[in-house]
Amino acid sequence: MGTVAVDTEAQLLPDVIPVGSSPIYAAVTPDGRRVYVTNFGSSSVSVIDTATRAVITTITVTTGPWGVTVAPDGLHAYVACFGNSTMAVIDTATNTVTGVVSGLNKPLGLAVTPNGSRVYVASQGGHRVDVISTATNTVVASIPVGTGPRNLAITPDGSEVYVTEEGTNTVRVIATATNTVTAVISGFVFPRGVAVSPDGQRVYVTDYGGDRLDVIDTTLHSVVAIYTGLAIPFGVAVTSDGLLAYVACDGNDSVTVIDLVARRILTTVPGFHAPSWLVITPDDLEIYVVNNGNETVRVLPTSSGAYPNVGPLSGGTPVTIIGEGLGNTTAVRFGCLPAASFQVINDHEIRAVSPLLVRDVRIDVTLGQNTTRTVGRFYYLEDSVLTGISRTSGPLSGGDTLTVTGRGLITTTAVRFGDVAVTPSSILDDKVTVTVPPAQAPGPVPVTVVTRSNAYGRAVYTYVGSPGISSVTPTSGPTAGGTPILITGTALAFTQTVTIGGAQANFGIISPTQVTAVTPPAAATGPTDVVVTTTSGTATAPGAFLYI
Repeated sequence: MGTVAVDTEAQLLPDVIPVGSSPIYAAVTPDGRRVYVTNFGSSSVSVIDTATRAVITTITVTTGPWGVTVAPDGLHAYVACFGNSTMAVIDTATNTVTGVVSGLNKPLGLAVTPNGSRVYVASQGGHRVDVISTATNTVVASIPVGTGPRNLAITPDGSEVYVTEEGTNTVRVIATATNTVTAVISGFVFPRGVAVSPDGQRVYVTDYGGDRLDVIDTTLHSVVAIYTGLAIPFGVAVTSDGLLAYVACDGNDSVTVIDLVARRILTTVPGFHAPSWLVITPDDLEIYVVNNGNETVRVLPTSSGAYPNVGPLSGGTPVTIIGEGLGNTTAVRFGCLPAASFQVINDHEIRAVSPLLVRDVRIDVTLGQNTTRTVGRFYYLEDSVLTGISRTSGPLSGGDTLTVTGRGLITTTAVRFGDVAVTPSSILDDKVTVTVPPAQAPGPVPVTVVTRSNAYGRAVYTYVGSPGISSVTPTSGPTAGGTPILITGTALAFTQTVTIGGAQANFGIISPTQVTAVTPPAAATGPTDVVVTTTSGTATAPGAFLYI
């Protein structure tokens, strides 16, 4: 099996930055120049300059600052002050408090919408989520939720808010258009941290009491994957490319790095002190980890290597190479062939494109004129081909289990029903299992797979409305059976069974509105029900056929 060259030099020791008393939370500005850290014990916010990795100022706020978030334009930071149930508004240009929002109730986590117009705050004491207008710095709505809302995250399109609730061991989903709860997801054990993937398809929740990270599909609103073996996980952060997740584990003073595409734990970095929260700089090169135990922030370089580390034989895969001392790179090779192209971003990052190859290879970089270094492993994958699906129709409500068959499916990340992407519940090389998502209207949609290779083939899945029966003709016949009847109605194209008086009848589908059947023998005379069952439900015509 081929490899992609990875940086073999020892990583620089991460810096440790002293902050205030009992630090909890952190947020980074969109330009990556500042990190804001809440100090619960000293009622302050430390501002770290990421260029010098030093605190440049400390901002006094009201009692018990907990959560902090930064506006998308970087002009303001918002701090939830648990002690006096307020939110402080900080001007990031002057690093001064310019406003205080009252009317909250023991706020903890908070997040700002992508357009910057609203801040959603988990008011733990009031068992609600408060919505604040950033234009007026006032509470404009309060959404009742369950007991103990703690943290929340907003999808990139701003349509949904995911709220972790420790008191009910659930995650609630709020639609921002109506500010109402639209889904309640259960099965957690003290859910705490929450983060959304950059594409908005996944939500990652740390189970503080379950020692695991749960993955929610935002289309299905259900848990579709679990990463176990995390010792009392607290905060979670996802890189901007969606490839890696970093989890702060309070139980063993570590940070766990998870490859979200390969779906495996890459490494666990020790040496922290009761880590609570962490943030990743926008360039994905550094992670700032809040150490609640020794009142510091530790800066952790991102894991060296090539991301992603797989791609199709046809080449063309964009690969980010992370390491140290890469600024003088003059060549990048995948095995013996040069990269299709590459760009040196800085001393820590190269962006390359894989060439056309027919086997797995190693990736090397040349530093200057003579020095060659292995920087990672890259696996070339065969093309993925979809050959069939286990069922071709179902109800508008979705919910059926569907199996996609084919070859080269092992790297499937999603199955698409039209424009709706669904996370698989089971993945093998020759088959993938998913839950069919709901649809707005009946009709066919293409089914395709999304993999880390080239994907070919498609199937058609038809959403069907609930069946109905409007008439049965003739309406009577002998108990000996054998009477041909015509059943007329709606949504009958995917009829699976017809029963008359509870007995199975032979049938044939004529059209979406007509089914013909032959009456079975009956034990006695009298009216009987005609029942048609389709892939989307059952229709009954009570007493529609009379045995005489």
